Amino acid sequence: MGYKKVCLNCNTAFSTGMEKDEIKTSKCTKCGDVMILVHHKFKPPKKGDVAGWKLVKLLLDNGFRFRPVYTRIDKNILLKVNYPKTLEEAKEFIKQYKPD
Repeated sequence: MGYKKVCLNCNTAFSTGMEKDEIKTSKCTKCGDVMILVHHKFKPPKKGDVAGWKLVKLLLDNGFRFRPVYTRIDKNILLKVNYPKTLEEAKEFIKQYKPD
């Protein structure tokens, strides 16, 4: 499956192609900042999408690593929740689904 590494300083993401256990803390090859490990299905915004990268930073700062998030709608039924698309949506998302 693999994971992706994100540099919030350069607004870039790289696929690792490795499993989580194989990845050690790494630094961005462009700026030297520490890169953040995220789920392999993370789709980064375009480099120039300032609002998109602010959203990514807000979610990462609050513990979201772009793994699937679920909400219970019934005793035996979980429903996958979509990640927010705006900063306003993200504030509510964080309140409701923030990881412990």
